[in-house]
Amino acid sequence: MSSAQLSAMGRERHGMAEWTDMGLTEAFGDREQLREMGDQARHLLAEAKSGGWAVDEETGTHLRNAIARAEDRFSRIAINIDRLRNKPKFGDDEYAQRAAAHFQAAMDSDQRSLIPVYEAVLDNLRTIREALDIAISKYDASNEAATQYLGKLKGAEQ
Repeated sequence: MSSAQLSAMGRERHGMAEWTDMGLTEAFGDREQLREMGDQARHLLAEAKSGGWAVDEETGTHLRNAIARAEDRFSRIAINIDRLRNKPKFGDDEYAQRAAAHFQAAMDSDQRSLIPVYEAVLDNLRTIREALDIAISKYDASNEAATQYLGKLKGAEQ
């Protein structure tokens, strides 16, 4: 490989790094915001499981529908994400193989890469949906318990 080709590949690598830093995380803010989204989703789930967060069926349904729409939009690009996991076929020569390996690494090499960010977003959405389902069930259970308790009080007054 000539020094000009290596130099060009170095410039491409830098450009790719800038692009992957700005990729899917831009849709959700920076990496810190994406991590915070996950922390908040897990916190909601823990609160729902402990009974500290409950939501009525109507509100929960609207929130669940919004999450389902987001999951649906992400699932539409899943086949493309799966394709990005594989090294592209740029050719058989050494430069093409190195470029293909670089491209593949840029897609799935660290937590800033497209594929891990995509998977983190999907995981966060699943966690939020699970938290909503539990919060709705907790609201229904607490509502039923309150109704029974008030019914006992009403019966004691008579």
